[in-house]
Amino acid sequence: MNDIIEIIIFIVIAVAGFTLIYKLMPFRTWKNKKPKFTLFPKYIVGINKPIEEIESALIKNKFEKAGERKYTRGRIYGDFSAKEIKLSVCIDDKKKQIRLSASFFGVLFDNGDIWQVGADIANG
Repeated sequence: MNDIIEIIIFIVIAVAGFTLIYKLMPFRTWKNKKPKFTLFPKYIVGINKPIEEIESALIKNKFEKAGERKYTRGRIYGDFSAKEIKLSVCIDDKKKQIRLSASFFGVLFDNGDIWQVGADIANG
């Protein structure tokens, strides 16, 4: 029984540690080239379209409004696919960019799927 408790404590500490590292890591500038592997993916995506088009692209990608210029989608539970994880997008219309990141737990790596969400939003 002690072994199970130790394993659970280790898992909780590991998840909390990875989430803390993820939250502290800086955002990466989104580039047109799809990455093969990225640790702790958080992207700043430059936008050249009107905010209304970006918001429309977010809704097409199943994001829901969570506040002024903030959108989220996905669930904090379930599988780990990029289509299902909880993502957050904040629009900064002054800087003409969006910030794309995991909104609850951190994401350990991206093999291009989260990058693709940024491409879908930026390109409509």
